[in-house]
Amino acid sequence: MNLVKLAFFLASFLLVAGNVYSVDAGSAKDDSRVEELLKRTIQEIRSSPEKAATTIDQLNAIKDQLTDTQRTKFYLFSAANLGFRGRHKERVELVQSVLDQVQDPYYRVKLLYQMSSGFTNLGEYEKALQAMNQSVLLLPKLIDEDAKSDVLQAAISVLNSLHAYDEALLFADRMLALDTGKEKSDLKCMALGNQVEINFLRGERQRARSILPEAIQTCNSQRGKIISLLLNALACIDLIDSGNYLQGKGAALQTLQEFSKLNQSSDYGTQLEEALARAYLNTGNLEQAERYGLQSYQRAKDGNAVLIMEKTAETMASIKRAQGQYASSIEYYEAALVLKNRVLDDQLHKNLAFQRVKFDTQDKANQLNLLEQKNKILAVERELEKKNNQNLWLLISLVVVILIILSFWLLKTLQQKNQFRQFSQTDGLTQAANRMHFISFANEAFKMRTGSVSVILFDMDLFKNINDTHGHATGDWVLKSVSETVKTHLRKVDLFGRLGGEEFGICMPDSSQASALQLAERCRMAIAMIDTEPSGHIFSLSASFGVATVDGNGLRSFDETLEAADKALYRSKAEGRNCVNVYRQA
Repeated sequence: MNLVKLAFFLASFLLVAGNVYSVDAGSAKDDSRVEELLKRTIQEIRSSPEKAATTIDQLNAIKDQLTDTQRTKFYLFSAANLGFRGRHKERVELVQSVLDQVQDPYYRVKLLYQMSSGFTNLGEYEKALQAMNQSVLLLPKLIDEDAKSDVLQAAISVLNSLHAYDEALLFADRMLALDTGKEKSDLKCMALGNQVEINFLRGERQRARSILPEAIQTCNSQRGKIISLLLNALACIDLIDSGNYLQGKGAALQTLQEFSKLNQSSDYGTQLEEALARAYLNTGNLEQAERYGLQSYQRAKDGNAVLIMEKTAETMASIKRAQGQYASSIEYYEAALVLKNRVLDDQLHKNLAFQRVKFDTQDKANQLNLLEQKNKILAVERELEKKNNQNLWLLISLVVVILIILSFWLLKTLQQKNQFRQFSQTDGLTQAANRMHFISFANEAFKMRTGSVSVILFDMDLFKNINDTHGHATGDWVLKSVSETVKTHLRKVDLFGRLGGEEFGICMPDSSQASALQLAERCRMAIAMIDTEPSGHIFSLSASFGVATVDGNGLRSFDETLEAADKALYRSKAEGRNCVNVYRQA
């Protein structure tokens, strides 16, 4: 469902385009050609965004003849069009080159949205957040509700990219609250569409399905034809994913016809074809399954849509297996394995700005992939034995070849990862550094230091009560959630470790006492804000922190600093918990 973000980028683009023109049409230069080109751009954006590029090129040719307002609209349309065509680097550079010239908050938030969306697509999430924050700061200065919705949409897009779905849903609710019910308002369509998207992304499929009918009906009755089409595509895919193959096939075929009229290059058309291939496969029509499977695989390949390519490759492998073409099935399985690794690498890159990713994450993913492929091989073997015993030797040969390939790949992976060295350094529950690795790392950091080094210790308050009241499974959930939360606040050079039970530590090389205190406060507040409802119980969380720094406090070694941080931690406990204390020499 990650490609849903593309749909709502386009939806926001439509909203921006329509309102930009309607607000300032009276101030535009009295030039019939310019006005005609601007109107045509909006119409093409609403009907088929791919056609707008030609009209924008015509406006670029007469850019010097435009008024300031017309030129701002032109830049906004150009940025949005570059985004639709996947040219996000040029999109960001264009907005950066003109943003300082635009002082009107109404237009600034629209340009900042294009910048935020562009940085998000480029994987530069810190910059995307900075652009989003600039927009949020302008909210009090905005009167127009549609401009406010652009700010909220920018926040939703960035938060979805960071998998912060609960926070994104809050912004979607705020967008829905902006809807005044006025005729031709697109806000409700946008807000409901976002709610559908976010609920699918967070795994709340039942909730997404309950919103879908109202969202589609709302978008059909307004100007959201493209959004309605994309929502229908999601509904079709969900039907097939849920096993309703006959109903899903009929709806998907009809929706594909609509895509051919409005947006032939959409990734949603490709996803629909892949879903159709699975539906035909599960209903026994292998000819149609192969037709749609090949179409979706080729479209995904042409568009370099790695995530879709992986899924279509797995679907084609299943189709070829059902047809008895085992060599082709193996080739598609191998392609899927390669693509799956690319998807994992992309996800690691996305998260790099906000959390440290451990080496063994990829190792574990590779192991799971190997086990999955071996299970599929065994399933193929059993199926072939049932259908035709005469193919036994062919099956054995195929299995041997695949196992040799997989064994070679596993050996290469083990060599590249230094025989999973990270397994001995990581706590199995929280994925933080274990005590041994933390102490080893910290001792080395103290020996090699050229400046201050800080140590933060924190301990979950009343953790035993959680285990006793809600059970150890809930206690484990708390430890994992706290670890994930703290990791998002660390620098790349910091090391986070579980020292035992509910006690954790952070080693901060080249860090002043003030910086360590700030980090401890951020982590304390973040822990207190954790929503425990997903654990199945509702209760409050807090932690007590102790901070110590090698500086003028008489501390010389890691052991002394660790002991000092421990004393500061116990002072926090004594002062009522849920606070931070810094060690100071008496």
